[in-house]
Amino acid sequence: MLGLGVGLALLMVGLGFQSVGSAAVARHRAGLAADMAALSGALHTAEGAAAACDRARAIAAANGATLIACATTATDVTVTTAVTPTGPAALIGQATATARAGPTIPPAQTP
Repeated sequence: MLGLGVGLALLMVGLGFQSVGSAAVARHRAGLAADMAALSGALHTAEGAAAACDRARAIAAANGATLIACATTATDVTVTTAVTPTGPAALIGQATATARAGPTIPPAQTP
């Protein structure tokens, strides 16, 4: 009986480590997808906000994430992506990340 209890305890510890690992991987995937989506969207801001957000959505999906928010200014794009972890960690919820991309030098102001 003691062996069964120890085996069950080890199984639960292993399941806990798997959940933590899965959540960490999901967080990193969400961050990567947000970074790539923001960079891609920023390249398309000249075509309008809809085009920039459509491109960001496509890149997020290609990276296994869902685009849950997209905001644009004249040259910047800010996106938020979400990834659902695998295994028991999925019961906790989605991992999200936000990224912003645009030029480092503001555009010239015309008088």
